[in-house]
Amino acid sequence: MWITRRVCFVLVFFGFVASMWLKPAPITAQTPLTGDQAAPLLNPEQAGSKQDFEAGLNSINGGTSYATASYPGIAFHRRNSNVGYAYYGAGCTYIKSIPGASFGDNEALSTKLDIPEGATIIGVEFQYRDTDAAANSRLYLYRFNGAGGVESVALLNSSGNGGYGSSYTATSFTPTAYDSFNYAYSLVWYSGGVGINHALCGVRVKYAYNPVVARPASTPPANRPDALQGGISGYNFTAASDFVAVDASSRYSYGGAGCMILTEGLNLSTEVDMPDGRQFRGYRAFYYNNASGQTMYANLVTVNGSSTSTVAIEPTTQATGYAEDYINLDNNVQIINEVLKGYLLYIRPGTSESAKMCGIRSFYTLPVQGRATAAASNPIANGVGDRDAKGALLSAAANEPSPIQTLELGTVEESASPQITDEYQFLTPYSFVPRDTAYIQQIDAAGCVSFDTDSEITYTFQLPAKSAILGIRFYYRNLAGNGATARLWAYDGKGWFNPIFAYPIPTTTGYTSQIVDYPGSHYDLSEGNVHHSISFSLLNPTNTVQFCGARIWYTTGLRHFYIPVAFKN
Repeated sequence: MWITRRVCFVLVFFGFVASMWLKPAPITAQTPLTGDQAAPLLNPEQAGSKQDFEAGLNSINGGTSYATASYPGIAFHRRNSNVGYAYYGAGCTYIKSIPGASFGDNEALSTKLDIPEGATIIGVEFQYRDTDAAANSRLYLYRFNGAGGVESVALLNSSGNGGYGSSYTATSFTPTAYDSFNYAYSLVWYSGGVGINHALCGVRVKYAYNPVVARPASTPPANRPDALQGGISGYNFTAASDFVAVDASSRYSYGGAGCMILTEGLNLSTEVDMPDGRQFRGYRAFYYNNASGQTMYANLVTVNGSSTSTVAIEPTTQATGYAEDYINLDNNVQIINEVLKGYLLYIRPGTSESAKMCGIRSFYTLPVQGRATAAASNPIANGVGDRDAKGALLSAAANEPSPIQTLELGTVEESASPQITDEYQFLTPYSFVPRDTAYIQQIDAAGCVSFDTDSEITYTFQLPAKSAILGIRFYYRNLAGNGATARLWAYDGKGWFNPIFAYPIPTTTGYTSQIVDYPGSHYDLSEGNVHHSISFSLLNPTNTVQFCGARIWYTTGLRHFYIPVAFKN
C-alpha cells in the first residue's frame, strides 16, 4: 500500500509539472500592452464556445435578422511597409519578419470591418493556426474616432493546440452598435511570433440588423453639412490604417489610433462602398497636423476598367493637433452607379508623427437626380489626373483620350439591369492586396495594375443576406498572352479551401473584359459560413499583363436594404 501511494504521488506530481510546462502563457506575459492595445476594452469577456457564438443569434430582439461578415487571413494587410508576410495556404497568412523586437501596433496586420450602419455586433470568431505552446496570437476589434480615440470592442486569443483552432466571444459578450458616423472599425491581428507557428486564417463577425428606418428630418449646422442628416442617408468611416498601398514602392508606418504616416512612394487607397443609386454628397478627412508646411491630401477618383477620372483633389488645411476638413461634392454631383465604375479614395499622409492622416468618413443621401441608365455604360473618353514624379494624383484633372479599345459593356448583366433584384459592385484594382510581400504592383494612368514578378492579388467580399452571385466580370489587358488567371476562392478558416472557378486570361489587343457567369444556378455566398475572395494571379514575370478591376453581378430580394458587397482587405 505504501509503495502504491508513493507511485501515485509521483505520477500526480509529474502530471502537475507537465501541465504547468505545457500551458500557454497568458497574453499579458508576452509583451506589455501599449498604444492601441492599452485602450479600454468595451467587452472584456474573451473565452467562449462555438455554441456561445451561435447563441448570439438570438440575443437581439428575438426575431431580428442576422448575417455574418467573413474574412480570410489573406484579407488582412500590413500597416508597416517593413513587415514581411507570406501566404501559408488555405486562406491563411503569417509573418516572415518584423522591424521591431516584439509585436506592437506597427507589426500588426489589419482589415476594415464593414457592416451595415445601425447593425449590432453580437459575436466574433477568431480562426487561426497555432503550434506554439509558449505564446499566443491576438485578435482585436477596435474602433477609432479619427481624433486619437481608441476603444477595443473585443479581444480573442489563440492557443497552442497543435494546429488549426478557433476562439469565440462568450454569451456574456455585450452587444455593440455599429456606429459608422462616430467610428471606423478595424480587425487587427498581432502574431505571437515570426514564422509558420502562428498563422491568421480568418475572422467572422456575427451581427443583427433591422430594415433601415428613416431618421427624423433635420437641418445640420452650416459648418457640419454631413452631421447626422435626416431621411435616407448614411456614412462609411474608414481608418487610415485600413487604406492600402497601391504600389510596393510605398514606405509607410502606423501612427497609432488608426492614423498613418507615409515617408515615400505612392498614396494609400480604399474602395468607396455605398449603396448603388445613392448620391455621394461628400467626405470628411480626419488628421493630425502639428508640423509647419506639412500639407496632406484626400483625393477622390473613379475607375471604369480602362481609365480613371479625377473627381476631387483636396489638400488638408494647416492645424495644430487633431483636425478635420469636409470636402463637399454637391457642385460635382456623383450618383453611385456600379454598372459604370468604382470610386476610390486616396490619402497622402505626412512624413512623421507630427503630420498623419487618421481616416475618411464618406456621406451619401438619396439622389437629387436620376441614376444614369445602362445604355450610357460605354465610355469613349475620360479624364486622368496629373501626377507627380511617382504617379501620385496631386493636381487638377486634365482630359486625355481614353485608351479603351474593345471593352464590351452592353452584355448579359447590363441587359438584365431593369430587373429590380439585380445589383452590382465594381471593385477597383487598387483595393486588391498581394498575398506575399515579395509581389510587386505598379499602377498606370488607365487605372490598372501590372506586375514585375509572379504575383497573386486578392480581394475579399460578402454578399448581402438572402442573395446569390450571378457572375463576375473581369477587366484586363494581356498583350503578350502570358499565363494570368482570375479565380474565385472559398475558405473555411480550418485548412479547407476550394477554387470555385479559374478563368485563364486570353491574349488581347487592348483593354477588354469578360464575364464568368453561372447559367442555370445561383452560387449563394451570403450566409458567411465560409470566406470568399477574388484573386488575379500571374505565373510569368512581366509587365505586359494588366489587371483593371472586377465587377460582381448578384441578385437580392432586399434591393433597398444595403449591406456592403465588398469588404476592405
